[in-house]
Amino acid sequence: MVEKTTNNSESGFSYIDVMIALVILTVGVLALLAAISGSILQSRGQDQQLRARQILGSTMESIMSVKETDEQWLGWISVGNIGTNPDTLGTFHGVFINGPHEVHENAGFDQVIGTPDDDGPVVPGFEREITITDLCDPDRPSMNCSPPSNQYTVRMRQVDVVVRYFVGTRQNEERVRTVLTDYSTAQ
Repeated sequence: MVEKTTNNSESGFSYIDVMIALVILTVGVLALLAAISGSILQSRGQDQQLRARQILGSTMESIMSVKETDEQWLGWISVGNIGTNPDTLGTFHGVFINGPHEVHENAGFDQVIGTPDDDGPVVPGFEREITITDLCDPDRPSMNCSPPSNQYTVRMRQVDVVVRYFVGTRQNEERVRTVLTDYSTAQ
């Protein structure tokens, strides 16, 4: 008699093998999606940072242009925040908005960025803050010096501009600081 041997081993994958393969594939796909998402967020962040730097540059140019403008229109006395730079009659001449404020695409009638008459659409996700501080010049002491002196007018101002923006839910900011002087040869 001939014995029949049956070989019950079937080749293929078990359910456990398939499940393990699916888990590994899922982890790989999720890692790939996370990398793509991070790359898109980083690219968006670089775009926002570039736009913030452009806003900073145009703001500083605008402030400098006010300084160089004819005194009948704006001039050195206007380089300040609203409620600053009083003249001898006590009239305030500072033209730049105090505190953080939204950024508009266009300068207003005065053609100066960062003043109350800025118009046009608001640049979404950006805010600007301009802070202008009078400085003491020890060689030409003004009311800002210690001790205060009425001998000279203020000829030095520190300008700080901050632009804040969001990348995702994280707030970032770009800053610039400079000192402006008003020393003309005809004094």
